[in-house]
Amino acid sequence: MASEFIQAFTAGKNAIDGLRLLTQYANEVKDVQKRGEFMRIIGELSLELAETQIKLAEHIRENDGLKTRISDLEKEVDKLKNPVIELIPKNGLYYTPEDDGPFCTTCYDSKKQKVRVPEMPSVMQALGKYKCGACNTVYQ
Repeated sequence: MASEFIQAFTAGKNAIDGLRLLTQYANEVKDVQKRGEFMRIIGELSLELAETQIKLAEHIRENDGLKTRISDLEKEVDKLKNPVIELIPKNGLYYTPEDDGPFCTTCYDSKKQKVRVPEMPSVMQALGKYKCGACNTVYQ
């Protein structure tokens, strides 16, 4: 009877150990399934992250292009607002290539202002022929 008890106890212990082993395998299978699901989610998130990074790079490139375009347009607007006028010095005054003028050399050289210089009345031309109304420079 003792041997039957030992056999039964051993069989019970083996069954319990077997159940523990099966439970452990079941847990590992669950863990593997969980790991598999987790890895699938990580893969999807990695793919979404890569797509987002690509979109971000495209937006950054587009933004840089737009900044360059804005800068070019601002320069063009500035040129249109402040055209470069080529003035030709003649008899101490400035004239445009179309012979428009005369303009004050002092005002243009110091302030980049194109100030027309009117001819002085003949009574006052002993002082000079032209006088700038902005800076009062007198020209012969």
